[in-house]
Amino acid sequence: MMPAGRSGPAFIVTSNFYVLKDYNESDAYALFVGHVGDRSKFGVRDFSGAWGDLDKISRTDVLAMQRALEAAGHDVGGADGLIGNKTRRSIGLWQEQNGMPITCYPNSATAVALAR
Repeated sequence: MMPAGRSGPAFIVTSNFYVLKDYNESDAYALFVGHVGDRSKFGVRDFSGAWGDLDKISRTDVLAMQRALEAAGHDVGGADGLIGNKTRRSIGLWQEQNGMPITCYPNSATAVALAR
């Protein structure tokens, strides 16, 4: 699981991760709840690395990207400004079709290119 795209940290998840997502689709929520559970049951310590600098993009920008992707024929699962699996998949397909690096994650460069 790479909730921040290829530039962010990677997490190994089990099937319990997807059980948590049945309650709340947010990757960040499922990671947080799973980590808290691991800390309390197994004594797991804090994450060892920092997330580093990521390209900050607003929910409004994500919503605009989703609408542009829908207009281009992609299924983002509904334009809601949230970054879900269908939005990531659609971004990756669009990036591939347009000769951009395939990150499958919304960033400023993709937002600008989609706005054209």
